[in-house]
Amino acid sequence: MLLALLLPRLSLSVALATHPQPLGVPVAVGPPPFGEPRIGLPSAIAEASGVRSGMRLSAALTLCPGLVLVPPDPVGVQVRAARLIRDIAALGLPVEEIGSGRALVDAEPGLRLYGGPQRLLQRLHEVAPDEALQIGAAPSRFAALMAARLARRRPRILGRDDVQETIAPLPVVLLHEDGGTPAEICEALSLVGIDRLGGLASLKRLAVRDRFGPDGVRAWQMARGEDGGVIAPREPPPLLRAELVPGEPIATDHALEQAVELLLKRLLNDPARGAAEPRLLRLQARLITGESWLCEAPLREPCGDQQRLLLALLPKARRLPAPAERIAISFAELAPGAQQLALLDPAGREREQRLAGAAAQVRSALGSAALLRVVTIDPTSRLPERRYGLAAR
Repeated sequence: MLLALLLPRLSLSVALATHPQPLGVPVAVGPPPFGEPRIGLPSAIAEASGVRSGMRLSAALTLCPGLVLVPPDPVGVQVRAARLIRDIAALGLPVEEIGSGRALVDAEPGLRLYGGPQRLLQRLHEVAPDEALQIGAAPSRFAALMAARLARRRPRILGRDDVQETIAPLPVVLLHEDGGTPAEICEALSLVGIDRLGGLASLKRLAVRDRFGPDGVRAWQMARGEDGGVIAPREPPPLLRAELVPGEPIATDHALEQAVELLLKRLLNDPARGAAEPRLLRLQARLITGESWLCEAPLREPCGDQQRLLLALLPKARRLPAPAERIAISFAELAPGAQQLALLDPAGREREQRLAGAAAQVRSALGSAALLRVVTIDPTSRLPERRYGLAAR
């Protein structure tokens, strides 16, 4: 038996935590800064007026003139989703993250560990005490996720004989949202009048395979509750994150480059990293407009060289839509680093090593503040004292 955990309005609750609104007011997550004018997740009151997620802003305001938009907070959503996975793993349960605010848990170890379903469900609800956590249980992966969508205050438990009958009225678009089925297959099914999971489950397997291939067969199995009950648990990686709060907002490319270089240096020198090297870089920023901004830079192979990491992250970091009041970089994925050594040391390497040794001796004798270096802050500033500064070497 698998348990599915779902935080249904995660993006809206995170946005309202930063920008609270009065009760009874229709609210929705606003469009991203400088992005396409489509709203995010609406509240239940806004949904009653016909507002839907992904709707164009003009159409949403026409249906609900009193709609209040709150700035999106993708950084907060990511932090909350990661904390959910870590809290579940801390309970000693195997967990697999499906998406932001969605997870699958193998119930068998938890039942033995906590002595029954009631105690297990109680511990899971303690993971998110202030949020409407929906829990569903079923023998297969997709059926458990659908049970979580149908659950409200109490968990929804589906037996093997109840799966097809319960999920049959649900729309086929959920195969794309929760099952990873390509959107083209869901659109093709809707065009021929198959817009419910029950309609797909009633088709013949060979007909689905001939028309849609392996992805269609997998969607057909999910619609019938036959996609298996095995999860792929993965231990959450150690959280390596460095944050910088400058005295003034970061508004120039040079200041952004200096901040990124400083944060990467902190992360690479963090003892918690060990011998692992980053494979995915994640940059988070809090803008002066009150919104958050997020970008990721995947690497083809794990790398611990600061210059290569700068080359991978800076082009995406320069897309920052507004000056940032706070900026942070995290190593989202770590992997064993390549152990290939250089045949010849680059020019000047011996001199750098000698200088580093001399600097270490000065710091040990006179203190860390005795040795400073001149750093470029904003060379284009009209004020001379803002162009350069002193920092610990």
